[in-house]
Amino acid sequence: MKLQATRYRYVLPIMIVYIIISIIGMLHHEIFLEEAQQLTIGRDSNSVMDVFNNMLYEGHVTLWNTFLYFITHYISARPIYMQLFHLLVINSAVFVFLRYAPFNLTVKTLIVFGCYFLFVYSIISRNYALGILLLFICCILMANPGKKIMPIGIVLLLMCFTHLFFVFAAIGIFLYIFFYTIGKKNLYGRFAVFTCLFLTGLVCAFFQTRRIPGDSIVHVAHGLSWLNFHDISFAIGCFARGYVTVPPLHQQYFWDKQSIQYLPQTVTVIIGLLLFAVTILFIYKSRKALLFYLPAVALLTAFLAMTGMAGSRYFGMFFIFFIAALWLAYYDGVELFPKGNVSFIKKWGPQAFIYLILINQLFTGLYMYNADYKKPFSQAKNTIGYLQSNHLTAPPLAFDGYNAGPPLSAYLGRKILYLDIDQYGSFCIWKKAYLPYPRRPLMDEITSSQHIIGLKEFILVTNRSDVITDNTAYTFNKLASFDGAVIEGEDYYIYRVIKK
Repeated sequence: MKLQATRYRYVLPIMIVYIIISIIGMLHHEIFLEEAQQLTIGRDSNSVMDVFNNMLYEGHVTLWNTFLYFITHYISARPIYMQLFHLLVINSAVFVFLRYAPFNLTVKTLIVFGCYFLFVYSIISRNYALGILLLFICCILMANPGKKIMPIGIVLLLMCFTHLFFVFAAIGIFLYIFFYTIGKKNLYGRFAVFTCLFLTGLVCAFFQTRRIPGDSIVHVAHGLSWLNFHDISFAIGCFARGYVTVPPLHQQYFWDKQSIQYLPQTVTVIIGLLLFAVTILFIYKSRKALLFYLPAVALLTAFLAMTGMAGSRYFGMFFIFFIAALWLAYYDGVELFPKGNVSFIKKWGPQAFIYLILINQLFTGLYMYNADYKKPFSQAKNTIGYLQSNHLTAPPLAFDGYNAGPPLSAYLGRKILYLDIDQYGSFCIWKKAYLPYPRRPLMDEITSSQHIIGLKEFILVTNRSDVITDNTAYTFNKLASFDGAVIEGEDYYIYRVIKK
C-alpha cells in the first residue's frame, strides 16, 4: 500500500504545540546521573577514540557520546546545549512520525503526547531519541525497499551505533529486507552491499557491548542461565509495563515505576502474554512486519531476562517496536483499524485496545511532565548554583557520593574530587571497588584522603541524608540542604568542615 503523507495544515499545529511544551519541559528539567554520565564522558574525552576508551564500562555503542564530544568541545560544555541538541532530535522524530506514519491523526496525537514522546524520550536527554528518529526514517524508506535498499543499509549502520536496542530493531529490519529480496535477482548485488553495511554495524556493536571488564558492577547472566522462570517472568512483566504505564501516584519517585509491578508476578506475566498476543493480532497478516517485530521483541526480552535491568526507557522500546511493526504492516495492506464489512469485535476491538493504551499513556505523560515541572528531578543544579552564588566553588571542595557526582560535575563544568575513591573525576567508572556496598563511613573517606588530609578547612558536598555531627577531629557546620529530588540519591547537603 502506498504511503500518503499527512497534510502540513494538520501536522504543523500539533508540531508547534509539541515544540512549545517540550521547550518548557526542558527548561524546567535538571539533568541527573544518566544524562550527566554521557555528557561528562564527551566533555572529558580528548578525542573520539578517547570517547571509545572512556566508555569501556558503559556497555553502550558510541554515536550519542561522539555527538556530545563535538558539542562540548566546539559549542559549549553547559548541559543546556546537550538538552537543546536532544530537543532537536526528538522534535525531528515527532515531525517525521506526524507527517508520514500511516495512522489517523487522533492516534498520532495521542502517541506524541503520551509518556514516551512527552517525557521519557523527550525531556530526558539520552540516545534513545536518536535511535527512534533513525527507525522512523527507515520505516519511510521501506515504503519502497527495492529502490531505497542502500539508504536503508546506511540507516541500519547508524542504528547499530546508537544503542543496543536499535541493534535489535536493525536485525528485524534486515530480516524484513532479506525476505523482500528473495526471488528479485536484480536486487542481489545491492543486497550484498546492504548486508555488508548491516554486518559492519552489527559486529562493531557486538564488540563494543561485550568488552565490559569482569570487575564491572553490571551483572549479565552467562550462557543460558537466564532461561528460568524467575528471569523470564520478570522480562515478560517488563513487556506489560511498557504498555500499562500508570505510575504509583503515592510515590515521589515516579521515574521507572509503574503500578502494575506491584501486582503478583503471575498476574503481570499473564497480562504481558495477553498484551503480546493482542499486538500479534494487529500484524499477523503481514509476514514482513512479523519478521521485524518478533526478533526485536524476543531479543529485548532476552536482554531484560539476562540483566534484570528495569526502567521506563527499556520498557518503552516494546511499544516503539510495535509502532514500527504497524507501520511496516501497512505496506502489506494491513490497516490499524479494519474497514468494510467486519464483525463487531473486529471493528471495535482494535480501537478499544489502542485507545485505552494511548489514553493510559497520555495520563502517564501528563503526570510525569507535571511532576518534573513542579519538583527538581535532581538537586545537582540547585546545589552547584548555591556554591557558585556563595563563592564556594574554588578548591578545596570535596564530594561524597560517587554515583551522584556526575550531575554535579556537569553543572560545575569541571572534574571534582570524589572522596569515595580519593580521585578527581567526572563520569563514573562502574567498578565494583568504586561502589562498595555498604558504603564506607564518611570519616573513613575523609581521614584516608591524600587530597584533604593536610587541609585546615574544606567544603563538603554529600548525598548522605544522615545528620553529620562533630567528632574529635573535625567540626561540621551545615550550610545548606537540597532535598526533595525526584531521583533517589540526588539530594545533596553542604557542610563547611574545619579540622580541630
